[in-house]
Formats: sequence, structure tokens, C-alpha cells
Amino acid sequence: MEQINFLSEYNTLIYLRIGLSILFGFILGFEREITGKFAGLRTHILVCTGACVFTILSIYAFKMQNVAGFSGVNDPARIAAQIITGIGFIGAGTVMRSGTNILGITTAATLWICAAVGMACGTGEYMLAATATISTMAVLILIRIFEKKVIGQRVAHYRLVEIKLSTSIKNFEQISAIIEKNFSKITKIEKKVLNGTDLKINMKVMANKSICTINETFAHLDCINSLEVQEVYE
Repeated sequence: MEQINFLSEYNTLIYLRIGLSILFGFILGFEREITGKFAGLRTHILVCTGACVFTILSIYAFKMQNVAGFSGVNDPARIAAQIITGIGFIGAGTVMRSGTNILGITTAATLWICAAVGMACGTGEYMLAATATISTMAVLILIRIFEKKVIGQRVAHYRLVEIKLSTSIKNFEQISAIIEKNFSKITKIEKKVLNGTDLKINMKVMANKSICTINETFAHLDCINSLEVQEVYE
């Protein structure tokens, strides 16, 4: 049996490339994780490492062979092309629609560049991988600050919010007035009367207010028995 040398020059090179792909995937995934996005640390690490492994395989695993007098051609670009196509399926899973808004496109793009970083690690282009990682982080962080400071002050971003509350039926007019005053874009509303005295309201609204602000709109009312406010994705 052939003895495997785990410390050979080739294996050391593999350790370095996969190790760096894990590191760069961690860096990109960390930014998505702390901002509460759908794909976080584990997803980005796996995508980056997987792209690196596939790239290493495409370079070293499929050597040129002679079979029955015909020469086989080693073409690393084939697997690389399939990585670019395949990552689109994972990225598409992070894109969701919330009312009139489309969410998750930035995360999908981050996964796409994450795969490119993994491929760069797989080919040994460490400086390219590091530069792409740093540049991507700069775009994700600095552009977000720019959007909040400059664009966010001029554009109202609406989110789909579900509000569930219960109160007494005698407070119906008061609650209705508050809803009409604070929410002009109601996409769904259901009202149920239980035991002839309790009123339950379940509604979905498009609001440009934060969840905390919406919660405070109702929370200060003594007539509210229970309240649940959450952002939903459809």
C-alpha cells in the first residue's frame, strides 16, 4: 500500500488554499451574519471552500491521458464554468419577494463573489482572493453607510409587517382610528369577535416605520390585551 505523505509539498499547498478559502469565506459571511441576512457564516464558508475544492480538482485531478491511441485533454475551465452556473441556484434561494420589494439580491451577489474568491484560492491566486475579499467588504460596509446617510434620508423604504392584537370589542372604534391614522397601505386585515366581547385583529401593512416604532404605536394603549408585531417575507 502506498504511504500517504500528509506533509508533502503538494498537500501543504492544498492545505494553504483550502485554509485561505475558509478564512475569506468566513470574512464575507461574517458581514452577512451580523446584519441578519438569510445566508450567513456557514453558507459563505461552504460556498467559498467548495468552489476552491472544485477548482483544485479541475487543475490536478483530471490529467491528460492516452487511451486506445487517443489523447484526452485536461480542461480546467469546464469545471470553473459550471461553478459559476451552479452558484446561481444557491443565490436564487436567498432572493425573496416582500410585497413590492425584492430582498436578498445583495446576499446572492455576495455568494457569487464568494465563489469567485474560492476559485482564486483554488488556483493559487492569493493576492487576487485577498483583494476581492477586502473590496467586497468595503462595498458592503461603506455603501451601506452611504445609503443610510444620503439615500435613506430621501427614499422611504417600505417593509411588509404583520400586526396581531387583541382588545375588547368596545374599543373597536379607537383601534380603527389608530390603524387608519398610522397605516395607509393595508394589504390584508382580519377581524374576529370571540365570546362576544373579545376582538382579535390580524393585519398586514406596508410601512416605512421600524418594528419598534410600530410596536410603540399600540403598546402604550391600556386597552390592548396582547400585541405581536413582526416583519414578514412573502
